[in-house]
Amino acid sequence: MPTIEQLQKYPIFEAVPEDDMMRLAPHIHKRAFAKGVYLFFPGSSCTNTYLVVSGLVRLFFTNANGDEFLLNLLRTGKVFGLPVLMEGEMRLMGAAAYEDSVVFSIPSALLVENLPSMPQLAVNLYREVSISARALLIHTCALVTLPLNARLAFLILRLSQMWQTGDCIEMPVRQAELAGWLGASRGRLNRAIRELQKSNMIRLEEDQRILILDRAGLERLATTGT
Repeated sequence: MPTIEQLQKYPIFEAVPEDDMMRLAPHIHKRAFAKGVYLFFPGSSCTNTYLVVSGLVRLFFTNANGDEFLLNLLRTGKVFGLPVLMEGEMRLMGAAAYEDSVVFSIPSALLVENLPSMPQLAVNLYREVSISARALLIHTCALVTLPLNARLAFLILRLSQMWQTGDCIEMPVRQAELAGWLGASRGRLNRAIRELQKSNMIRLEEDQRILILDRAGLERLATTGT
């Protein structure tokens, strides 16, 4: 069982009173997943909510052929699989360990049933759902409205901010997955990377690290598309 101090480091439990946390903590369990193991699939029931303790978790969509398309990568401190209030609702996305990962698993029904009596928990969950929805809308807007070079700039800046890596980003995914994340072919992605390098906005290292050379230029491109 995780300690209350460990749990309160996560946004969904921030400022939740200790008495409330003592009621929740015994039902929260630590689980380990080896690289490549699936936590859940699209279409599965919304049974648990997860907090990333260590490792890297991949969120993905699938098409009718079962092909998987990267939606997001989550590191330590992130929450996913948030509960829904509609009974019988199925998940729209899947989750898998992109590298060996450890998570805290929380029964979603536990969170939902305690919302009326734990107002701080309700506020925190509402905030996290709003943040997740906004991030998805921003990503969708970028896919629909921006050319590929601008989408790549947008993603580089987003990863730098989410992972707090400064101007050096270690890309953990293969280029084919990165291309799917951006809604492009691998060939088009390679051309976009070369163009950003030619413009001296980034430099791609041999170890797949991306160095940001011109953050202001990336921000301008990600905002205006030019």
